[in-house]
Amino acid sequence: MGVEEIDRCYCRTQRLWGLTERRIDKGGPVKRIVSIDVLRGFSLALMIIIHFMIAYGDEKAAESLLYFVLDHLIGDLGATWFLLMVGMSQVLSTDRKRGAGELNMMKKSFLRGAYLFAAGLLQSALAFGPSEMWDWDILPLIGSATVVLYFCRFLPSWLILVISAAFAFLAPWLRSFVDFTVGWGGELIESPFFSGYLPEVLLEPTGVYKVIWSFDEILKGYLVSGTFPIFPWLAFPLIGFVIGRRIVGNQIQRDLPFLHLIGLVLIFLGATVAYASVFRSGSSPISDYIAPLSLYPDSITLFYMQTGVGLILFASLYYYYDGRETAAPGTGLFVAWCKRLSRYSLTVYFLHWLLVCWPLWIIYFITGRFLGQDALGVFPTFLLGLAGVALFLVGLRAWDRSGGKYSLEWGLKKMTEDTAGPKGRSQ
Repeated sequence: MGVEEIDRCYCRTQRLWGLTERRIDKGGPVKRIVSIDVLRGFSLALMIIIHFMIAYGDEKAAESLLYFVLDHLIGDLGATWFLLMVGMSQVLSTDRKRGAGELNMMKKSFLRGAYLFAAGLLQSALAFGPSEMWDWDILPLIGSATVVLYFCRFLPSWLILVISAAFAFLAPWLRSFVDFTVGWGGELIESPFFSGYLPEVLLEPTGVYKVIWSFDEILKGYLVSGTFPIFPWLAFPLIGFVIGRRIVGNQIQRDLPFLHLIGLVLIFLGATVAYASVFRSGSSPISDYIAPLSLYPDSITLFYMQTGVGLILFASLYYYYDGRETAAPGTGLFVAWCKRLSRYSLTVYFLHWLLVCWPLWIIYFITGRFLGQDALGVFPTFLLGLAGVALFLVGLRAWDRSGGKYSLEWGLKKMTEDTAGPKGRSQ
């Protein structure tokens, strides 16, 4: 058996188990998937603007079209895009060199998961106050997903998709066993702007999630009732993992029409079932399957739409940036900005909540007034969000010039290298 044949066998084995780091171009160098960087980076930029809008926008801002577009039309869908990237990156990342042991791979996955989980708890404590440490924001979910996805390497893709569907469909049933309204300030209300056009179709909680410090309530929050609980949100990294396998197996190109088609079907299904809930008295996104749209909790109808939009958006970006023979170049100012935000995604997510919340806390400690959700009108708040994005882009450029040291990504790399051996770059 020649060297080339051995190498082909190795690549086939790696693709079978989902271990290759990035797309392999036959006869050419290993390339990054530009569409993943663009989608992740652009999602982070939008997230910063949205969170500034939610935290600083007053009552009039909440009733505006711009607020609705950012908070619901984009925000309710955007977390899905980010979580799909988590699953893809788990397959595409350079987690191991050739010949590295399975035990080493497992140690790295558990270390990464623990690091992300702890970073999420610390972020919530620093941004929202120590009492809100167990609010179950998205980083603990990603940490948990990192560990779960390691074991998915040993499962066939069809079974992973079945498991992801189980996480989604079990969520309303599991929520029926808890009092969801306790942590969220009462019964869900209609979205101010949207209710003027389609009443009872889009609901939201009366406030943010409030942690109850008892073990059973904290566990319930982690599993079903927190900000980003395991059920149903873990389904999205699992779906992304399967898509990542298709990428490294060079099969994604033929999947693009199917991803667009299934995405359209899911969007239509979610919208239709959500509208049908209007004719079903007392229908609730908490525990019903014919239910209005809601992000908190993530209703099954919104789950359909989130998945559909995520599949279409990724498939379109992949075709535009990576899939065509004359694909768009992976250069230019917009792509460079997205790549930089994507490269420091963990640091950006961690710091952006501090940037959003700490000025509000400083004003509170000085004046005694907490201006959260009551500070500015819609357009000043939007401009403030843009300024936040610009600040990150400028800061990250300077960080790049210093070698990227002391970022959360740098800390993660140092920890895994020191404990489980060196690792390569990641997608």
